[in-house]
Amino acid sequence: MAAHEFRNDDRGYATWLSAHRVGYVLNIAASHSPAEAKVHHARCSHIAPRDGKSATGSYVKVCAVELAELQQWAAEHTLPLPPLCGSCHRAQPTRPATVVRRHARAPLPESRARTEGPNTRCGAIQAWADDYLRYGAARPPWQHDLRNDLRTRLQKLQPSAGQILHATFVGDKPDDSDVENLVLYNVDAFKTAGANGIRFEQGTKVPPATDGADYAFYYRYELQPSSAGFHQWHAVRELASFDWADLGAFPEDRRVAQVWLALKRSHTATVAPIPLRAGTPFAVTVTIRSPHTVSEPRPDLKMKSVLDGVIAAFQAHTDTAVLADVAARLATALPAPSTEIAHYLSDEQRAVLGTVPQLVRPHRPAGTWNPGDHWCVAGELLAAEPGDKCWAIRGQIVEISREVGSR
Repeated sequence: MAAHEFRNDDRGYATWLSAHRVGYVLNIAASHSPAEAKVHHARCSHIAPRDGKSATGSYVKVCAVELAELQQWAAEHTLPLPPLCGSCHRAQPTRPATVVRRHARAPLPESRARTEGPNTRCGAIQAWADDYLRYGAARPPWQHDLRNDLRTRLQKLQPSAGQILHATFVGDKPDDSDVENLVLYNVDAFKTAGANGIRFEQGTKVPPATDGADYAFYYRYELQPSSAGFHQWHAVRELASFDWADLGAFPEDRRVAQVWLALKRSHTATVAPIPLRAGTPFAVTVTIRSPHTVSEPRPDLKMKSVLDGVIAAFQAHTDTAVLADVAARLATALPAPSTEIAHYLSDEQRAVLGTVPQLVRPHRPAGTWNPGDHWCVAGELLAAEPGDKCWAIRGQIVEISREVGSR
């Protein structure tokens, strides 16, 4: 999701404010109690950092470029969107037309989109748009039309054995958004095209549209050999790897947690001696094996939770104030005591992907996973031949760099 919560992170919050003078900030109690919460403009003096006083301690800050993104955050936390700050919203200011944001855009007044394929000239589905596809209620009407068009065209991609879906997103990625969400989750129509597996990546340059117009965003979906690899990136070094790890029954509501625990307990998991430097892109490649009793593994339905679980397994949780709470919540959903879970969450020895203040948020009965995955700009989930009785995965995480001449 695009909204980002800053908790015990005054420096990160101040950095966000300096980069987003046009935006919104939800000031809410650390417990997420809505009693005294309010939504402010980013420039409101009431939520500006002050010397000697923490801005993200007893009250956390949830920041977003769009108000709809705060509404989505509130809905995911089963909260009503708190009222607006009377001081900074009294005049209902509008955004200056001259403001240019680097990482996210509001829908343009007359936003355009163009789609093509698959056809005899090109087997790929291509889409050009003035803005990136939003999720759910944040999606304007013209994007509903674009999404429906893409979903119809995607039904025409029928993979043969050895073929997987290769999805590419090109454009100015919003803050804290995942490439996988932008190109896959926000479209959600890959039962057939992604039956054997899905690969995604972020490109660098929007190719020319056939109508001659300039567009800011580009989507491409095509069938490629499963062995083809990424088109835009090459591996620099391996960060982590793991052989087959059993996941058990793998119910939908516990997938991220089960992947995380399986890899934490895995004796085959290895990590590089030098962690990934912050802000460095990485890729996750995973092969998933279903039980022989499952006729349709549906990688498209498991990709998000598998990748989140893998990434979380190689990060560490640093917010000790909520550690015991989230460990206790996870213990209600996992076959592990809270002490073991707390140890794994805070263990930085395998945290080759770095640390996250709250890898798990104290929300919902079993907690809410929140891995730092916005630098995962490429990934794949491949379906293997069915195995015995349990779901299982194997894979690796690699540091990546741009291919020379990639678009």
